[in-house]
Amino acid sequence: MPRNSAQDARSGDERSTPLRVATEDLASALVLRVAGEIDMNTAPAFGEHMAAAFAAASAAQDRSRPAVVVDFSEVDFLASVGLSVLVAHHQLGEANGTPMLLVVSSRAVLRSIASAQLDQLFTLHPTVEEALGAASAH
Repeated sequence: MPRNSAQDARSGDERSTPLRVATEDLASALVLRVAGEIDMNTAPAFGEHMAAAFAAASAAQDRSRPAVVVDFSEVDFLASVGLSVLVAHHQLGEANGTPMLLVVSSRAVLRSIASAQLDQLFTLHPTVEEALGAASAH
């Protein structure tokens, strides 16, 4: 049965958009559904969610580790500090055999990833369903 959790991370600046992350634990993947903005105020909370997802994937009892799917469909802004969090967790996943797949449908998020040439590093998918299909193939 899927486990769901959601949490808001708000900065001291009330004008900023809060970061919301919901986690869904599926058989083939841990899905982080991210909404809002990832900037210098919210990146630490985003990093904590990413770390928890990779720790849970590493603790999987069977030999095949579930993938971590990060759904950015509802992210309006992704700053370079958020990209740094992604690179660090991609490297962690590579080291421990946990694939990371990104769902990117927003032009703003795709622009951030592409401008840093990280579209060459990350596996990008237009939908969660496509990412889950790829995760099942691992």
